[in-house]
Amino acid sequence: MDNCVTDVSDNLETFISTDDVDMSAIIGKLTKQKEKLEKEIAKLNGMLNNERFVANAPEQVINDNKKALSDAVEKMSKVEAELKGFA
Repeated sequence: MDNCVTDVSDNLETFISTDDVDMSAIIGKLTKQKEKLEKEIAKLNGMLNNERFVANAPEQVINDNKKALSDAVEKMSKVEAELKGFA
């Protein structure tokens, strides 16, 4: 699709026509989403790299954090790709 952007949110990817859209608002939203994901990824990496946490946490908690990290990294990739489209 020409003249559109993609908005990534959880498991939903939407395409928005850019003909009547304030592009600076979209860029701002993506930048904010990227910052939030960076913090989430850092937090999850910190937990998963903490030997004490890994040794004491239930296996399900470890698996949930690994899944959350994987999801966050995937979302980050999509957000970064969208931001590059505006460069």
